[in-house]
Amino acid sequence: MTIELELLHNIRRLYNEGRSQRQIARMLRCSRKTVKKYWQGAVTHGAKETGSEMETPLYKALENEIETMLKENDHLPRKQQRTAKNIWQELRKKGFDVGESTMRRYVHELAQKHLPSYVPLDFEPGEAMQVDWGDNKAWIGGVNTNVSTFITILPNSYAPYASVFPDKTNPCFFEGHIRAFEWYGGVPRRCIYDNLKSAVASGSGTTAVKQEEFKKLEAHYAFDSDFCNAYSGWEKGGVENAVAVTRRIAFTPMPQVADWAELQQHVDACCLDYIETHKIRYRSESIKALLAREREHLNPLPLIHLETAKKITALVNSDLTVLLDGTRYSVPLDYVGKKVTLKVSPFTIEVWYKGKKIASHAKALQKGDHRYIPDHYLDLLLRKPRAVTNAAPLKKGVMPRELKDFLKLCRARDKEHQLLDVMLLARTVDSDQLLWAVDQANRNGSPTYQLVYFYLKISTPMVEGESQSNITVEHTDLTEYDHLLGDDDDDD
Repeated sequence: MTIELELLHNIRRLYNEGRSQRQIARMLRCSRKTVKKYWQGAVTHGAKETGSEMETPLYKALENEIETMLKENDHLPRKQQRTAKNIWQELRKKGFDVGESTMRRYVHELAQKHLPSYVPLDFEPGEAMQVDWGDNKAWIGGVNTNVSTFITILPNSYAPYASVFPDKTNPCFFEGHIRAFEWYGGVPRRCIYDNLKSAVASGSGTTAVKQEEFKKLEAHYAFDSDFCNAYSGWEKGGVENAVAVTRRIAFTPMPQVADWAELQQHVDACCLDYIETHKIRYRSESIKALLAREREHLNPLPLIHLETAKKITALVNSDLTVLLDGTRYSVPLDYVGKKVTLKVSPFTIEVWYKGKKIASHAKALQKGDHRYIPDHYLDLLLRKPRAVTNAAPLKKGVMPRELKDFLKLCRARDKEHQLLDVMLLARTVDSDQLLWAVDQANRNGSPTYQLVYFYLKISTPMVEGESQSNITVEHTDLTEYDHLLGDDDDDD
């Protein structure tokens, strides 16, 4: 408890006059304990009381427990670290009866011993690029979709860039590098990573063992790799900030796009706008100016683009498909029973046989979203007409919008057979012309094969010199109409 300033002044004055503690206490009518505390000036007025509250036996008993938990936090991802409330709950289960507010005060005091410390870093132009993944969400084609965001930053200029992918597999990881290098207009001398599984087979930091496929990327683009020590995010603090920046500028609010290509265009525009308009605090120049100078120090891009697709050998099944990650991709009939090579990219699946590409598909983003191309099944359906009505390639196949609308709008009982006949026309008619005819038939509201055929005929241009001269035009004699109308000339 703090005494009045006047009492403190009198205690100190009487002490200087040589009075004893007993005399001062009697003269000022205060306790000797108060005189002893203040008479030699060992305590200033208003100083907080120290010691007793935080030195209780309970505090001492809890100190080791709290210290242990805080040290464990140092080795946990940030989102999994214990809070003061978590620690309080765990200690209550161990039998420590202490209030939550008291626990928060204890944790706050002890946590000061565990505050991170690091050395500020400085990078030369073109020296490094920091790399990390971020997780975001977007509405893609009306579906709430998880977006894996490959994020990079040049820590000299603080210029960020982000690429969007459906997952964090190796093809996406490698493609993210190439997009970043092309965006920046060159390759930095080294790239800095966490111990990402796409790059590191085992170990961490200086003991990291690189993946073989990653070594190919590193060699082709001629950069060195540095891997951070475990739980040392400060070693790439620039990209840690860029993850948050990307979420704020490109994914808040959630973008609504038609497809992944439109989402990438949106993210590109956001990154460009940030670079064009932003300036880092305490730096004299803008990001745009610093990036322009840094680009002059980047190494040139290689002459050819490294193929990043993952190659997998697969057998073509009797249903004309290859199976990959629970999804079937169709191939032409001639390749049933043969072994083919799948080139798996972030958004496409290519099927190759003896150096020839035999099929190409948009990669399914959900397991079981089978990718049937109806044209692969036409000859088989002609041989098995009873299968047409329930043929999955016709009902759920990957086909142009016009053909899907035809199947939806056609009211005939044999609409699948009519769709098959329409698709067979593509073998003798230009595909664009056929789709135009199908679209015209759809506009009628109840399309049929005959209607599509009609529009094809009227859209077929007549060959020059092919005029039909044998057509006779009969002219009607209109004199009978003159009699009905009367002879107007006589009235004149």
